[in-house]
Amino acid sequence: MSGTSLDGIDVAACRFEDKTVDLLEFYSTEWPPDTRRAILNVATATTVPMDDLVRLHFELANEYALAVNAALEHSKISREEIRAIGLHGQTVRHLPYGRIPATMQLGSGPALAAIAGIDVVSDFRSADIALGGQGAPLVPMFDYRYLTSDSSDRLIVNIGGIANVTWLPQHAASDEVIAFDTGPGNMLMDAIAQKYFEMPFDRNGEIARSGTIDEPLLSELLSNDYFRLPPPKSTGRELFSDRFLAPLERKIASGAIDPRDALRTLAELSARTIASAFSWITRRAIDLEIIVSGGGANNDFLMECLRKNLPQARVASSDAYGIPSKAKEAIAFAFFAQAFIQNIPIHLPHTTGARSQIALGVWSKGKIF
Repeated sequence: MSGTSLDGIDVAACRFEDKTVDLLEFYSTEWPPDTRRAILNVATATTVPMDDLVRLHFELANEYALAVNAALEHSKISREEIRAIGLHGQTVRHLPYGRIPATMQLGSGPALAAIAGIDVVSDFRSADIALGGQGAPLVPMFDYRYLTSDSSDRLIVNIGGIANVTWLPQHAASDEVIAFDTGPGNMLMDAIAQKYFEMPFDRNGEIARSGTIDEPLLSELLSNDYFRLPPPKSTGRELFSDRFLAPLERKIASGAIDPRDALRTLAELSARTIASAFSWITRRAIDLEIIVSGGGANNDFLMECLRKNLPQARVASSDAYGIPSKAKEAIAFAFFAQAFIQNIPIHLPHTTGARSQIALGVWSKGKIF
């Protein structure tokens, strides 16, 4: 898994039995700096040279193979024990709206299969888009299978570059699940930390903690049309990037706001838009648990902001529920590879907006049997 935050590649080696997940190994590695810059350029530029785009598609396959090989070496798991690799790929454009909805994840599945010598299941989103869906979120099927409770209502929150939620009422049936992207997670905070503090991210939210919310600016940011769209909905860097940050950066440049206050305001933006998920949930929550995963689960201050905005809930990391927060999305796509092989649909059409349910993915052979 490599997500919108561009913080690296996560590899999870898993065994799935019934409704249990056995995480055998988790390995994470950063992108080489030049590769990260190239991905960011492709993800944010209006136009991209075709040579750069095509070469990056194969360069990422090589990087994924190196990460898989390192994970296997570190874990002492043999290549022959791995049934398949579930490859999300690196999203560089997500365009679920408009005349021809589309999405693109770079990282060639066939190339990875050939290099690694292991079957690969990839391109999980295209078929859902073709059926009128958003192509996202997909992780709710994993949440539904492994985190539904018989005793409490749960909101599953993943805070990566973009934040998304899955609503699981107790004893949930699949058609009761509600899921969507709420908006920015860590992405905007990371951008400010990098630009004004020369840090890859605000560790534990300590800089944001020292700032003050700029309420007029927060109101301006919250006025974005995306936050009023009903689900199903999904988003990415196409919306929450430089243009979205422009009002904030103009205030910093003019001296009207300190960068610390900017980070505090963005932390509140993430927390409030996650909390606003309940405006789309008509059923009153009973004995509510909020289960958080992704990089945001490690941001102590952001977790505090969530608790203040959701005082009626118990907020905890998914680690407390047996699923390491940093590994959850990688675990989910390992599960999706298995589901594809077993012809199990992995999307919930009412959460993505697809017209029907099918097995998602493309199988690339890396083994000869």
